[in-house]
Amino acid sequence: MIVLKTIFLLILSASLGSAVIVLLLLFIRRLLHLRLKPAVIHFLWLLVLIKLLIPVGPSSSISLFNLMPQTVAGKWTVGQSDMAAPLGFVNDREDSEPQPSASAAPASNTDTKVGSQEDSVSLDSSPARLGESISIKATSRWSNLLRAGLFIWLGGIAFLSIYHIIGTLVFRKRVRFSRPIHNEEVLSAVRACSEKLGLKRTIPVYESSCVQSPCIYGTIKPRIFMPEDILVIADSRQLTHILLHELAHDKRKDLWLNSLWTLAVWLHWFNPLVWLARRKMVADRELACDAVVLEALGEKESASYGLTLLMLSRLFSRSSSMRANLSHFFNNTNETKRRIAMITKFKQGSSKLSVMAIVSILFLGAILLTNANAESNASKAEDAKKENTVSSFRIDRLMPSFKWFHNLGRALAFASFDFKVPDYVPEGYRLKYIDMGKNFSKANQADLVEYVSITFVENFGRQDERNIEVYASRGKGTMLEHNLLWGASYSREPGRALSYRQEALTVGDRTGTMYTTSRSRYKQPPETAKSFVWQENEITYAVNYYSKDLDHDELAKIVQSAVWPDQVRHVDYSGAGNSFPLYDEKDLQEAKDILGFPVKFPFDISAYGLKLSDSILLQANDQNTGFPLRPDTDALWHSYRVPYDSSIYELNDYISFYQSKAPVVDVNKLSFLRTLEISGIGISVYTDPDHVYSEPIHSDNNKLKFKSQTYYVWEQNGIHYTAYFVGVDRHQEENLEALVLAPVQ
Repeated sequence: MIVLKTIFLLILSASLGSAVIVLLLLFIRRLLHLRLKPAVIHFLWLLVLIKLLIPVGPSSSISLFNLMPQTVAGKWTVGQSDMAAPLGFVNDREDSEPQPSASAAPASNTDTKVGSQEDSVSLDSSPARLGESISIKATSRWSNLLRAGLFIWLGGIAFLSIYHIIGTLVFRKRVRFSRPIHNEEVLSAVRACSEKLGLKRTIPVYESSCVQSPCIYGTIKPRIFMPEDILVIADSRQLTHILLHELAHDKRKDLWLNSLWTLAVWLHWFNPLVWLARRKMVADRELACDAVVLEALGEKESASYGLTLLMLSRLFSRSSSMRANLSHFFNNTNETKRRIAMITKFKQGSSKLSVMAIVSILFLGAILLTNANAESNASKAEDAKKENTVSSFRIDRLMPSFKWFHNLGRALAFASFDFKVPDYVPEGYRLKYIDMGKNFSKANQADLVEYVSITFVENFGRQDERNIEVYASRGKGTMLEHNLLWGASYSREPGRALSYRQEALTVGDRTGTMYTTSRSRYKQPPETAKSFVWQENEITYAVNYYSKDLDHDELAKIVQSAVWPDQVRHVDYSGAGNSFPLYDEKDLQEAKDILGFPVKFPFDISAYGLKLSDSILLQANDQNTGFPLRPDTDALWHSYRVPYDSSIYELNDYISFYQSKAPVVDVNKLSFLRTLEISGIGISVYTDPDHVYSEPIHSDNNKLKFKSQTYYVWEQNGIHYTAYFVGVDRHQEENLEALVLAPVQ
């Protein structure tokens, strides 16, 4: 299945790249068709065919795709289950119950969705998973979507191949009774035409009632089929024209190319531009074939050849039922004018490719068939580098409007509005984390919602983990339309039936609305999810829960207990023992106090653009995060993101840097590579071939390859350091040196 998914992703990538090439060639074809030779125009379609059938290509500094923003590639790959990154998770609000942390894994850091003015920006998140990338559920949903797309794609291929095979078998059955033509005039014409075109073999000619136009069939043993009574209708000159055209197809190996185009259409059947490209290619192939015929006949015969084409267009028509690999003399009425126009303007030598044309085609091939350059210009990153210090403490997070906290006090320090919080939660529940962010999807933020989400957890990290989520929000939009409610899945599609039940309800002393729906729970069958929503002054509140986890009486207690934060007496909002992100010097000082040693805090790594994108204090045995690497000791975790416009690294490359009093990885579970030394510090280098700490991660640009995953482990002044490099193959030692030599704070 993994191989099939990889192939499918490669096909999707090739289809996207070929679409760009097709549009460019259609533009060239329309603009320059009167100036370009027919052979050149037809040869250009070969570039599309190569792109369709060979999706993996070399990188080049002159590639057309260098002009495309690198974020396009990032969006193309985002959400795949294997695209891991260190920045955590953004919750998918259509299925927004936080998942059991023990199974959580890092995901891609592309969580900001930028659209048009009509669908401008959507910012959404879930805190404990570090809030600046895709959630594990979004990843799972993408994986399911990918699997469904794979089966649909395979089904389309199966249908087309069966349809083609049936058409071929039917054609072969019909032409089995064709009569070979033994007329000496025809045989002599065939020999003469073959000699003119330089063909060494003699191709047999048959007369058949099942063809409506002269055609050639057979890649290995070609045969020419003529409609019945063709010898009566056509004179010797017209017969020569017909035979020359069909033999020209054999000389140009058009049937072989036609087979490859059929394969390309099968693989990319979902792409309408591929079907259009094949149709335009067939039309241009006929012009190129006409040019070969006229080259053999001479310019004086061009008018006579044009009359033959017009005569056959009146007498015959192509059968639309034939799906065999054929090349017809007369193909399409709509293209007859183009062929006649080319014939009238034909000049001797136009069927051959000049040196200039060959060079131009090769240059276009280098531009269109290569990938964006992966090489870098380090000075570009150096020029873009901005100085940063701990005193200013500005981490360039991918989504600065979203934040998450381990306690209420830190959340209140960043809140943009006042809100109440529950002073009661059922026994066994404890604070997990607090979300804070903004959502909007319309122009001018017309549906903006600012929200605070408080999540309580019971049985953290276990299969039976349970969560209750309490929201406070304000703004022009609603929690419903931004899919923040577990009990309702909102769709913007007009006329779509509601998938949830909505009813007015009084809970305790609060009157509001209850939303109810059936929702799948993480690795569990669907259950009844509920959301009770009410309003106090300008603030809207909501409680998200599963009916199995919370009864009506418990809900009433939670709702009625809402008080201002300084009035809380019965719920512990301190978040003691939980991990937390660092936003300013206060967080940094708290982290240093917990760790008990001075820390390294480099904001930039060397001259290659890697910048600090997140910093988290990981506390051992916390109850609010679930990263695959869960150290047994407290550790400070820095994440360094590749700049979006980097030409050195792939978009989803990153470095994770850990510092703690004890090792955060067990090197006995890793595979030793080598040792190196930087400024007298000995460093051990490991890989993780058994994927103890991380799953394999595909390359962004080549799904047949995997990113490198390298662990650098060293001890310095009694502190243990681990640097985890993902895909950062270039300048590894320079980047590592920046971490080793970074001063402690």
